[in-house]
Amino acid sequence: MLTYIFRQIFTWPVGWPIMRWLTANSTSRKQGAGIVYPERIVTLAAEIPAIIYELGALHRVVGISGYTTAPEEALVLPKVSGFRSASIDRIMRQKPDLAILTSNVQQDLAVKLGQAGVTILHLNPHRLTDLFDTVTLLGGILGETVRAEQLNQKLHEAFAQVKQSGEKLPWHPRVYFEEWMDPPICGTGWVSDLIEIAGGIDVFREKSVEGRTASLRQLTASEIVTANVDIVLASWCGKPFDPETFNERVGSSRMSAIKTHSVFELDGNILQCGPGLVQAAHAVHNILSEHVAIFPSPQMQ
Repeated sequence: MLTYIFRQIFTWPVGWPIMRWLTANSTSRKQGAGIVYPERIVTLAAEIPAIIYELGALHRVVGISGYTTAPEEALVLPKVSGFRSASIDRIMRQKPDLAILTSNVQQDLAVKLGQAGVTILHLNPHRLTDLFDTVTLLGGILGETVRAEQLNQKLHEAFAQVKQSGEKLPWHPRVYFEEWMDPPICGTGWVSDLIEIAGGIDVFREKSVEGRTASLRQLTASEIVTANVDIVLASWCGKPFDPETFNERVGSSRMSAIKTHSVFELDGNILQCGPGLVQAAHAVHNILSEHVAIFPSPQMQ
């Protein structure tokens, strides 16, 4: 009987071992061989329970991140980790047959769990398209490929609807998204994608798209001031956004966004590459829509 995944640590999208496993299992299915799917999943990635829930497999999850906020049905499960830290003992007590982690920040945790004999799926999403790849990947691992296709279709349609509305805005505000404040860090790739879909212009898009790690997306206060954006959006990872601190740090009332009081905090779901990005896209679009309704042209700001 084939095991469902190779017992090794690897990082998505360099996930050829999983794809080879899927191909092998597809062949074994035709030959009548059994396929073993994971039944006790621990996920240190806060967005993963929402995907697994949509795939109809939440009953297989036995441990979650303390940062998990959806679905509500998952919140009763044992919390085994934060984002940068985890209790290996608590995880092992759940007897997991698969642990799912995300981003380079959790690399050390992946190594520790691998050394403890746990099968690892280490994701590293960066762009919005990676969300669809993750859904497809999990659908294959869980044996829920049809539901994965249906979920991806639903997500594609939802984002297309937001994009259609965004394209109809009379003008497209220039936006700065701040993920962290010391040092200032702009949003990751999928955040930039959402801003563009919602009808905005991400002024640091090149840095967001090319910077897979936070260190590659660092900014200076001078760069932020010089950008002179129409709107500032922020969601500080794991910490409430403080607009007064932002204003003091930037130190410039010349910024259009500060002059028009167009500095907004967004829900933390925008920092998690999961189904919650649909809600985040709508939230960004609503802010942009209200702004252009108040200021019918950039010159009126």
